[in-house]
Amino acid sequence: MCDHNDRLRYDIGFHCYDCNEFFHKDSPTYRSGELLSSLWMAVHNQCVYLSRDDKKDTDEYRELDAMRDKIGIGKKHDNYEEIITEAESVLSKRNSSAESVNIYLK
Repeated sequence: MCDHNDRLRYDIGFHCYDCNEFFHKDSPTYRSGELLSSLWMAVHNQCVYLSRDDKKDTDEYRELDAMRDKIGIGKKHDNYEEIITEAESVLSKRNSSAESVNIYLK
């Protein structure tokens, strides 16, 4: 099983040089790994913004912090689609998304 560490990211997915395969953004491999990672970063960024505004003692921060812990770093989730839906909902309250953490070159 490949860990897909050597990646080239595109706006439509990523190419893994370790296994020489392309994973489209709708594939389970992309959604359970790359997308969850982007969602974690977007949630983390929102936590940072609230921290800078001295709002760590708010329900909003606690919700984001709990979501960040739920996604985790490098965690494998059987229920990743549920976590994606929940993270996207939490981020939408702050007008953010997984796309906010990526810059795509064309």
